[in-house]
Amino acid sequence: MVGRLVLARERGRSRLEEDRLGPLAVVRAVVYAPEGLSPWRLRRRLRRAERMLARAGAGRVILDRDFPWRERLTLLRPVDPLPFWRGCADVLALGALAAEGVPPGRGRVALSAPRLCGELERAAERLCPQVRGLLIDAPGGEDYARYLQAKCGLPVTPRPAGAHATVAFGPDGGRWGRRVELYEGGGLGGLALTAQGVELPPDCADQVLALLWERGEVGRDTLRAGRVSPP
Repeated sequence: MVGRLVLARERGRSRLEEDRLGPLAVVRAVVYAPEGLSPWRLRRRLRRAERMLARAGAGRVILDRDFPWRERLTLLRPVDPLPFWRGCADVLALGALAAEGVPPGRGRVALSAPRLCGELERAAERLCPQVRGLLIDAPGGEDYARYLQAKCGLPVTPRPAGAHATVAFGPDGGRWGRRVELYEGGGLGGLALTAQGVELPPDCADQVLALLWERGEVGRDTLRAGRVSPP
């Protein structure tokens, strides 16, 4: 069971309601917090709404992007789209190239990380047959790039050559072209993920997609990354 916790700046009393977020069924509770509500009343209302969802069987909760009390939740675990984003880094890389007007077969992608990690390596192996070149900007990256060249025939791209887009798995390292930052506090560089044939609610689309991805209800072949705003 998935919960949905919503903030309303008006008077009211929380109650549970069945709701749908695209293809996802959820149980919804509202935290009513009108202007001037005292902090202790606010804490009590938040705890009450959280308990209601937990008693209904919710263990995960979907929140609005600007929900201000995420850190105060103790019974429910907010849905974090970051593992989903990192798991489909190759889709985001191709979307970044498209947003720059560069066909994959003519584009170079930089993958940057504080260390080689499984997500980077899986993204690199998926991108090898599709892009012109990969730049691996991580400790041990040159050796790994040579391994990819031997395995897949993809030329090693040196740092001075740069890239049309960068997918970064940490805040350090080089950046070239459009930047997709897949770490806490990062961002998708003006891109958004969608799934073919799936209608998504605009205010929590990434969280819904992340849950559908976890459940195996959307696959990599249905995902697209498109531009929604300037990076």
